[in-house]
This record gives sequence, C-alpha cells and structure tokens, in this order.
Amino acid sequence: MRSPLDLYRTTRLLASNTKALEAQVFRRVLYQLETAAQTSELEQAKALADLRLLWVTVLGLVMDPDNHLSLALQKALEQLAHRVIAELDLPLAEQDRSWLIQVTSHIAEGLEA
Repeated sequence: MRSPLDLYRTTRLLASNTKALEAQVFRRVLYQLETAAQTSELEQAKALADLRLLWVTVLGLVMDPDNHLSLALQKALEQLAHRVIAELDLPLAEQDRSWLIQVTSHIAEGLEA
C-alpha cells in the first residue's frame, strides 16, 4: 500500500501536467472498455457510455472558441470525435470495438508523448 505522502506526490505531479491528467482519463476509459469485454453486458454498456461521454467532452472542448489548440488540430479532433460518436450510435453488434479502442489508445499515447 502506498503511503499518503507517495499518493500526494503522484497527484501533485499529475496536477502540474494537464496532458498527463488527460491521458490518464483516456487510459482509465480504455481499461474499463477492455475489461468489460469479459464481463456482463451491463458493464459493457457502462464502459461504452463512459467512452461516449469522453468523446462528447472532447468534441465540446475542441469546439470551444477559447481552445488554445491550432485550428487544424481542432478540426481534426472534431472530425475524429464525430466519427467515434457515430460509431457508438450504431447497434452494439455493429460497432467496431477494436477500432474504438485503437483510436482512443492513440489519443492517450499522443497525450503521453
């Protein structure tokens, strides 16, 4: 078990790096999605709902006029978010779960770089 001081240091380090926090959010949703594949349908539905919430949030953030990202990156992320949300709108049996995991994983990796 980690000591409270270790936990504080980790949290402090993450809080000082927004990209690391964002990557952690993506990783947490990915983990939930990957592990839900071996559990109940309810857990899978929760994981997909969290993935949708993540990408709807990304979409909202990149469309914000106060966003600091370049216009080209904003547009690319906006298109990607729309594509992911469209995939999530498909019936469960038609969704390309591996593509959803791959895309979300690539974004997490980009944030960690």
